[in-house]
Amino acid sequence: MTRKRLAWGALLFCGNALAQEPHHHDFAADVDAFHAVLAPVWHARPGKARLQDACAKAGRMEALAADIRSADATALRASIAALKTSCKRRRGEVDGALHDVHEAFHDLIGHRPGQ
Repeated sequence: MTRKRLAWGALLFCGNALAQEPHHHDFAADVDAFHAVLAPVWHARPGKARLQDACAKAGRMEALAADIRSADATALRASIAALKTSCKRRRGEVDGALHDVHEAFHDLIGHRPGQ
């Protein structure tokens, strides 16, 4: 019984450590700077803390998206503006707005999950 618990504990520890490993992409520097802020928010466990973090970092995302010159970030900037509005006025819509930012980012980099 103790061996099983130790084995499960080790498996969970290693799994969590691997899940926390940063993933790397070959993005232009301006896109990578934005990704560095979005990724930890998006990949965090869904819930109240993630939504609070999304709202806390929305201004930084907005500034970084405005600095993107290597791709057309128009849709990304619009999705971040909607996120900021949700953070201020429609707290129940923050999760959906964060999803839209994530989708707009994937559109920007030309990648759809599952491709």
